[in-house]
Amino acid sequence: MQITKVTCPTSKYSIKCPYEMTPEFLIIHNTANDASAMAEISYMIGNNNKTSFHVAVDNERVVEGLPFNRNSWNAGDGGNGKGNRKGISIEICYSKSGGERFEEAENLCASYVAYLLKQYGWGIEKVTKHQDYSGKYCPHRTLDMGWERFLNKIREHLEIQTTPVEEIKDEGSGGDEPVRRYVNGSTPENCYSNWQCTNKIGSLNPRESCDCFGEFKGRAMIRYKVDGKDDYKIAFCKWLGGIK
Repeated sequence: MQITKVTCPTSKYSIKCPYEMTPEFLIIHNTANDASAMAEISYMIGNNNKTSFHVAVDNERVVEGLPFNRNSWNAGDGGNGKGNRKGISIEICYSKSGGERFEEAENLCASYVAYLLKQYGWGIEKVTKHQDYSGKYCPHRTLDMGWERFLNKIREHLEIQTTPVEEIKDEGSGGDEPVRRYVNGSTPENCYSNWQCTNKIGSLNPRESCDCFGEFKGRAMIRYKVDGKDDYKIAFCKWLGGIK
């Protein structure tokens, strides 16, 4: 299981996660679209909407976007609601279309949830759903397929989980190492939501400089401003020469 940590800039805390939190349980969501985990976290961190969540899981990786000692606006139960103030919120990707990708994402999420339960010393009763806090039918596809079925997946992982967790170092403010820089070359550079560089989401101008989290699977992983505004996206670039 691979866990990538992409830290939300502290400048966004007042919007995305304004309160300190000691987590007490997990909250499961479905994204209701077909974006990857990195795209979900990138969009969530980059925009100025209040809606937020801690983690997104797709069929390849787990991406953590908010620190677990800060709240998120995920549960729809108000400013002092238990869901919004006490839960680690987890989004399962690819739930709009479902199918094999979603089933794989749900399986990876079950493994990750088991990992978190072990980390916190919690039992299966700490796994809750969005519906428990606001009545919204979410996680919709997981509920359609059977909530107890999903809990049983977690129970299986609690018994047999032996897969080591590969953690990418904490990127962004608050990490143990300073964020590096990425300086683009003399031509525009495309930016992609995935390390395979198949889904273009933007571009860098010639000589544009931005934050860089180093190399990941042979790609430069960056955080850049969108159209020069105070909105950020996490992306991958093919050219490694810009890493400084």
